[in-house]
Amino acid sequence: MPQLPSRLSRWLPTVEPIAALYDLDPLLVFAVMDRESLGGDALTPKGPSGTGDHGHGRGLMQIDDRAHKSFAGAVDDLGRPLWQDPAVNVMYGCRLLRRLIDSMDGWEAGALAAYNAGLGRVRSALARLPPDATDAQRLAAVDGVTTGRDYASNVLSRRERFAGSAPTPAASGA
Repeated sequence: MPQLPSRLSRWLPTVEPIAALYDLDPLLVFAVMDRESLGGDALTPKGPSGTGDHGHGRGLMQIDDRAHKSFAGAVDDLGRPLWQDPAVNVMYGCRLLRRLIDSMDGWEAGALAAYNAGLGRVRSALARLPPDATDAQRLAAVDGVTTGRDYASNVLSRRERFAGSAPTPAASGA
């Protein structure tokens, strides 16, 4: 049974149908949202219309205005930025994540790293590995180009925790 923090569960009616539209695990979308904005709680001002990353990350999914200029500049008929609408922001983030997963041949960890660091940086990191690199080496390589050098691992861990399947510290020997 999913164990979402309240900061995320308030977005269930927004995330679930959009995740389904893009054939994404909603818990993966929530994990990205949590890492990016803590469900909006880490933004200035708090909530879906807030920004992060020194004003460059927009909304719940923290769409970067430098990499996604058209989206960041789009407005509705009243001149309001579309990225401030939670559904529009989540939809754009999900579409981006789906494209990245497809670009990475279904490898979620690589797609997550690319969501944070860009597809080019992730592909360059992978190209430096030997052809027989292990999954752990591949993950370390892509995480190495991300914020905190742990983006993909951290997001995947959050998803496991939200699913209720993450090991407890006692069970993992930590």
